[in-house]
Amino acid sequence: MQAGNTLDNQLSAAVEVFESGELKQALQMAQELCQRNPGVSIVHNVHGVIAAEQGEIQAAIDSYQTAIALDPGNSDIHFNLGNALRAKGDVQAALTSYRAALELKPNDPDFLFSVATVLRGEGEFNEAEKLFQHLLKLSPDDHTAHNGLGWVLLVAGRADDAINCFRHAVKLQPDFAKGHDNLCEALEKTNQTDELKKAVAYARSVFRLDNIWLAVRQAQVLRRDNELEEALKALSSVVRFNPAQAQLNSTYWYLLGDINDRLGNLQAAYEAFATANNWAAKTAKGRRVEAHKYIQRLDDLQTAYKGVRRMASDNSTSQRGAPQLVFLIGFPRSGTTLLDTVLLSHSKISVAEEKPMVLDMLRLVRTWQPDQFHNHEQLTDEQVSELRDAYMTSLKQHMGDQPIAGQVVVDKVPLNITNVGLISKVFPDARFLLVLRHPCDCVLSCFMQEFGLNDAMANFLDLKSAARCYDKVMSLWTTYREALPLRLHTVKYEQVVADLEATVSQVLEFLGLDWEDAMADYKSTALERQRIGTPSYHQVVQPLYSRAKGRWQRYRAQMKPVLPVLRRWVEMHGYPVDDDNR
Repeated sequence: MQAGNTLDNQLSAAVEVFESGELKQALQMAQELCQRNPGVSIVHNVHGVIAAEQGEIQAAIDSYQTAIALDPGNSDIHFNLGNALRAKGDVQAALTSYRAALELKPNDPDFLFSVATVLRGEGEFNEAEKLFQHLLKLSPDDHTAHNGLGWVLLVAGRADDAINCFRHAVKLQPDFAKGHDNLCEALEKTNQTDELKKAVAYARSVFRLDNIWLAVRQAQVLRRDNELEEALKALSSVVRFNPAQAQLNSTYWYLLGDINDRLGNLQAAYEAFATANNWAAKTAKGRRVEAHKYIQRLDDLQTAYKGVRRMASDNSTSQRGAPQLVFLIGFPRSGTTLLDTVLLSHSKISVAEEKPMVLDMLRLVRTWQPDQFHNHEQLTDEQVSELRDAYMTSLKQHMGDQPIAGQVVVDKVPLNITNVGLISKVFPDARFLLVLRHPCDCVLSCFMQEFGLNDAMANFLDLKSAARCYDKVMSLWTTYREALPLRLHTVKYEQVVADLEATVSQVLEFLGLDWEDAMADYKSTALERQRIGTPSYHQVVQPLYSRAKGRWQRYRAQMKPVLPVLRRWVEMHGYPVDDDNR
């Protein structure tokens, strides 16, 4: 290669070629510089930048790590390494590198933003909020920082504060598409329909409707008004799907599937849902999740609990003024959100919706029993007490202003059905509300639903894996029922829809409470909630409807391959079995 008389000139030449877009030539130049100057950190850093742009992420990581070994106090190289690790999908390692950069330059806006963004993605909302707040003190007119803080607040359940952040972001930068989109997202998920319409109208005055995110928001508004043909028309304006926007593409196709389903265009709906799931698998989370690990966990737990016959405990763990804990469980899309919203309308019931108290207990157990699945019978009294304290500490943190003392507290995480062994060991006085829905409707609805992906939800990206997951979950539940003395009441979604008051009255009797008239107006409760943290947010403010009951029958042709797996549970849960259900 042609080189100048100094290393600086040679580096400048490589960078100039890089900036001109000749990536392969620039990469070759940088590689030759690394070979001739192995002890110069900046050379390896430049090679890493060019390699990353070329898509050679591992080569970039190797170069950055070499550069850091030579110059550990260079914050920019730590930051570059964080970017490369994040691109690779190694989020925790990326976070470590970002933190190292931030420690060296604690007031660098780029470092603050990146660390806060990764923390937000990892669910570390308190720390992310602090960093965004710090960033805004340094850069109060940074519209991206207002937007980032808004998303943290929205996920944390502080919807009004989040909406204010998004509004401020688009005020600072009117053509900031992400700010507009997040504002619409917050208004949609908090069921503020009138404000959503205003936000979409404003966005339409700034952007073209063929922007995919705007087409989605316009279609959501039209769906709420039941203008389904117009919603379909709005979505049809989109003709290009950027592979780099897999999450947004996925959302588009889920919405298109739902609208076609409502219109009775069944094959088009099914194909749209399948396309949505394919895009979901291509998102950053979709590439990281491992559905088979969740299935293996269920198998391991079932093996661990086979043969267990735990005796009922005579020792109460409840303390004076402590809440009565009720765990609302079931398979996803069984109707748990509807039931918890109705129960929240009761003056003596508080609801913790999709909060990680049980997950916090599981993390603590793994520090004692790493890489193994046990039936929890060997937990000592001291360990059980520590787990109970960890749960209650987490509960108080996540309940916010909701009262706890003396209340019935409903902990609603449907898939805690798989953690009943641990829950009942720690809280032998706890009650369990199991919500069932026809297995075929349940599995089909999971396939059709846009979930935040993790190892469990990744099983819903195709019908066969969704049916297998249902079978594994219910098999484990059957093992728990044989092994454990549970205080249990079972509710069927179809019964709630058919006769709300009678069905919920039976639930209240199980909880030792009486019916309150306010419970019939559960839609008002839903509208008052800051954010319904489940995919059912737009359904629980609608009148009770039977559209989804028996939906699977309309998709019998598509469901046929999984019916043999589900037939066993159709029978066991007491649903009618027809001859074709095999």
